[in-house]
Amino acid sequence: MKEFGGKTAVITGSGSGIGRGMAVVLARQGVRIVVSDIEEAAAAATVAAIEAAGGTALAVRTDVASLESVQALAQAARDAFGDVHILCNNAGVSQRRRGTDATHEDWVWMVGVNLWGVIHGIETFLPDMLSSGQECHIVNTSSMNGIFPSGFSAMYSTTKYGILGLTDTLRNELQGTAVGISALCPAGVLTRIMESERNRPASLTPSTPPPPHTPSSKFNLSPAREPEEVGDMVLQGIIQNQLYIFTDMNVRPHIEDHHQRMMEEFDRLAEWESRQGGAQATA
Repeated sequence: MKEFGGKTAVITGSGSGIGRGMAVVLARQGVRIVVSDIEEAAAAATVAAIEAAGGTALAVRTDVASLESVQALAQAARDAFGDVHILCNNAGVSQRRRGTDATHEDWVWMVGVNLWGVIHGIETFLPDMLSSGQECHIVNTSSMNGIFPSGFSAMYSTTKYGILGLTDTLRNELQGTAVGISALCPAGVLTRIMESERNRPASLTPSTPPPPHTPSSKFNLSPAREPEEVGDMVLQGIIQNQLYIFTDMNVRPHIEDHHQRMMEEFDRLAEWESRQGGAQATA
């Protein structure tokens, strides 16, 4: 996608953080923004910032864990602006709780927002994008922890790995169409994600404070970026139809180390096959 003026973007979780950064940057390109967030006041604040800069935006309260809520978001976007050309499935939550300490309600909340939220966006918006025949793009927010494990939470990594697998495979399935797709894999960004409990549904038992624990791994990351910096990276990723959008060069050696450890397991497989071949030869 090279031209943005007059197009429409729906961005979930855009009341703050990365979502807001994407919304502000895309609005500067003349994109009409549907600001989707579970916090109405935060969504309204993003709209106000966009409109103050001369852009066009609409706030829609959305719970991405609910398919019906995402469907209502799509209807509101169509009613206001017509076709949706850019979808950023960005809403996400986190908590520093080990999988070994997680309650069922913890899993329901994390998977519901982080993974089902992306799935709901895909199943709701993608069919219309494909049928329109117009140039469109989807950005799914995964994480560096969608490629190698989180140091804090198996629940978080589960959801972010799932988003990466979904995006990778849809990239193959969308070949030959006018719809592009990218996985945003941020490292440190100045967001409120570690305050996610503020939006935990009352219908789920409030989590007890997590037992203290030392992170299972530590990462040498750059200082956290401003959300609008990441928004600009996303803009460039859409223009260049990148599959992966990274935000920190210091993540590269961690990915290389993770994949090197995977490659070493093939050496063990080769040794096993060699032993099996020798056993068959002497039988």
